Parts: sequence; structure tokens; C-alpha cells
Amino acid sequence: MNYNLLFNRLVIALAFIIPLSIAGYNLILAALTLTWVVEAKWKEKWEIIKVQPVFKAMLIYFIFLVFSLFWTENLSSGIHYVKQYYIFLLLPILYTSIDRSRIPQFFSAFLAAMIISEIISYLIYFNLMPFQFKPTWSSSDPSPFMMHSIYSLFLVFSIFLMFARLTYEHRTKFQTFFYTLFIITMTINLFINSGRTGQFTFLLAILVFVYLHYRLHWLKALLLGIPVLSIIFTIAFFGSPNFKNRTIETFKSIEYTLEKNEACNDSTGQRIMMWQVASQIIFEHPVLGVGIGDERDSYNSTLINDLPELHPYINTFSDMHNTYLKVFVATGAIGLLLFLWIFYLFFKELSLSEELHSVGGVLLIILLQYMFIGNLPAAHLTIMFLLMLSITLRHPQIKHLNHFNRSPS
Repeated sequence: MNYNLLFNRLVIALAFIIPLSIAGYNLILAALTLTWVVEAKWKEKWEIIKVQPVFKAMLIYFIFLVFSLFWTENLSSGIHYVKQYYIFLLLPILYTSIDRSRIPQFFSAFLAAMIISEIISYLIYFNLMPFQFKPTWSSSDPSPFMMHSIYSLFLVFSIFLMFARLTYEHRTKFQTFFYTLFIITMTINLFINSGRTGQFTFLLAILVFVYLHYRLHWLKALLLGIPVLSIIFTIAFFGSPNFKNRTIETFKSIEYTLEKNEACNDSTGQRIMMWQVASQIIFEHPVLGVGIGDERDSYNSTLINDLPELHPYINTFSDMHNTYLKVFVATGAIGLLLFLWIFYLFFKELSLSEELHSVGGVLLIILLQYMFIGNLPAAHLTIMFLLMLSITLRHPQIKHLNHFNRSPS
């Protein structure tokens, strides 16, 4: 039996199911892992893994996480958190066994699922959906299968994935029209959605794509991208009531904080309050942190004992809703530097293919932006990130690939 062929067919199925179903992709992940183990070829896989510095950085960070259990006061919570990192084993599994000639099929499967998801989103928005699959479905939150912040990031990635395929691959006139149509409809879908993070990530991703595509100095990319960003922002602001209201809310909250020297009691202000709590903990434990698993207890203790004036507003939150702060609080400056080192290597080790390099760069900026408002691992987003990163990372068996010299799919 050709286990590698089976493995890559499962990857196509995984790319399709990620935007649609948590239960579905968990089942496929189990089948992928089993197939990878049965396939064996351990020596060949080890040779591929050991020359990729990303895996060394991930291993060092994981070892430090385990080491931090020695000074945590909540060992059971720490062990539970460390166990969640098992999902990142998916990266070497995919990286070592993916058939790179099938990359267009992986991309097409993912985009097909996103188009289905987008159509459902529009049906929900216009109240045309004939059934209520999720109780949260409403015209004010037309996110079909994930929470709105994650769905908006999936839209951003899909838009730039299609744009990259148009830019770097030969397409027929019909395919060009098809992709252009869905780039436009997904962009509109992004701004009628309530995911503020995705909307601002989209604007930032434009700068990243321009920077990578034209190989410009960051200042030139900024000067070239600002007019485009201004036009898109203006159209979205006046064309999308949702985007307009959330943007005004954000700026008013920041303005209130600066004027009154205290955070406003809204979603933005509450995040600022949580950052205050985290800063207090970091000030007391700057180098090694409080230990993995102890960050929630430290958060509650600091809120009650040191910042009681914030307690009525954010006592229902169990953490900082920020991956960087969570890592800093739990593992200190050393842990945060090790964590950021991984993402530096992710960018440094992106594929030499212009298309994959651009796609990978946008993928990284999406995850880096998300971690300002959420924690990892994050279900749909983490799986999508690991799959697409395994595709866009430089591979030792491919010395150079300027573009895909194959028929589009």
C-alpha cells in the first residue's frame, strides 16, 4: 500500500475540512498521525527534521516550558497547559511527508471550503439561511463555523492566498475572473463581519504583501501601501456600519484612557486593564515568570490585592487574552525571547518560492496579530497555521523553486 499517497489525500481532506468542522479535522488528524507512523521511513524523516532550525527552536522552548513547572504553584494546571502543546507535533508530521507537487491541490481544497463558508455567511447576513445550525447565527454576527475573530482571520488569509495565486501562477481568463470575484466578495464579507482583529490585520497584511512581493525597503513599502490602505479604510468605514461602529468604539476608548488616565469599561478598555494586571505581575517576576500554569492564579491574586479598583470590571476574565502577555507572565523574559525566536525563524526559513514566501509571510502576520487578542492553541486557527506553515517553510529536498511550473488547479 502507498502510505504516502494516502497521507497526502488525507492532507487534501484536512485542508478542506479545517474551516468547516472541529470534529471533522480531529478525525482526519488521527488518521494522518496513524498513517505517518505506519509509513515509517524514520531515518529519512529525521534527516529532514534535524536540518530545519525551526524544530530546534520549538524543542528548546518546550523544554523551558517543562522546566518552568519547577517553580509554579499550580502544577496540575501547568501540566495540563504543557499537554496542549501536543498539537504542534503536527508540524513535523506534515513537513516530512507532504508531497510538494500537490501544494496547489491543498490550496484549492482550502479555498473551496472557504467559499462554501462565505456563501453561508452571506445567507446568514441576509437572513436567507433555511435552518439554524448554530444558535449564534445572526445578521449581526454572520460567522458560520467559528467565532467571528477567527473567521475574519481565515478570510484575510484566503484573500491573500487567492491574490498570490493570481500574481505568481498562470491563470485562464475564467479563473482570473473567478478569483477576482471571490477576492472582492470575501473582502466585503470581512468588513460586514464583527471581527475587528481580522479587519485591521487585513490592512497590515497589505503592507506585508507589498514588502515581500516587491522586495522593498520597509519605508518604501509603507509609502506605497498607505494610499491603498487609505482608500480601503475609507470605503470600509463609510460602507460598513459594523466596521465604522467598531472603529469609532476603539478610538473613543483609547482617547478616554489617555484623557482620564483610566481605561474605559468596554472591550478595548477591559483589555487595557488586563494589560495593567499583567504588567504588575511581570514587574514582580521579570526573568523567569511565575511558572507555567500559575498565570491565572497570579492574575486573580494581583487583581484582588494590588489592583482592586479594576476588579469589578475584569474579575470574570481568567487570563490576559494575549499570548505574548501569557508567555511573559508564565515564563518571564527568557521564555518570551525563546517564543519570539521561533517566529523569527519561521520568517527566516520561509520557502524560496516567491509565491510560498508571500503566502507564508501573510500567514505569520495573521498569527502574530491574533496573539495580541487571543491565546494559543486556538482550534481552527492553530491547525490552519500548522498546515500552511508546513507547506510554506523551506524544505531541504527543494533547493530552489521560483514559481509553480504546473497547470493551475
